[in-house]
Amino acid sequence: MAGQFDGGSQGLEEQLPTDPEEEAERAALEATGCCRRSGGETISGNDFKGGYFPENVKAMTSLRWLKLNRTGLCYLPEELAALQKLEHLSVSHNSLTTLHGELSSLPSLRAVVARANKLKNSGVPDDIFKLDDLSVLDLSYNQLTECPRELENAKNMLVLNLSHNSIDAIPNQLFIKPPT
Repeated sequence: MAGQFDGGSQGLEEQLPTDPEEEAERAALEATGCCRRSGGETISGNDFKGGYFPENVKAMTSLRWLKLNRTGLCYLPEELAALQKLEHLSVSHNSLTTLHGELSSLPSLRAVVARANKLKNSGVPDDIFKLDDLSVLDLSYNQLTECPRELENAKNMLVLNLSHNSIDAIPNQLFIKPPT
């Protein structure tokens, strides 16, 4: 049943992760305190190319996690703005060139996994780093050439994955936390 969307708000049954990428995502979920078996929806594997996205997702206002992996997304759906309790969003293995849009309007967002897309530097919005609870960000396997400009403003960042991009240097200030 994994990878199918039935429009309901109950979490779909899924198999235990078997590959390293799924294990990393599971660890990110645990780091944010989200429970993998409840409070979320897996819509991975569907084809949302051409702008189709299930409108009834915006009615699932109690969702805490949402997986939209391998769905052909080219942009973040506007329906995400209604998910004000969303803590973990995974949009891996799509065709996203930007994360601009609804992410900064999600006050509970703790984790964003956007690995293996087509993100460039301009596609990472500065305002995402103003989210108070953002603690996990995976932008690996994209087309970044530098660290996101506002990354140093991410107050609670615990896990940052920028591997497999074309980043030559990481600014020293990212490693030193100023006294508060």
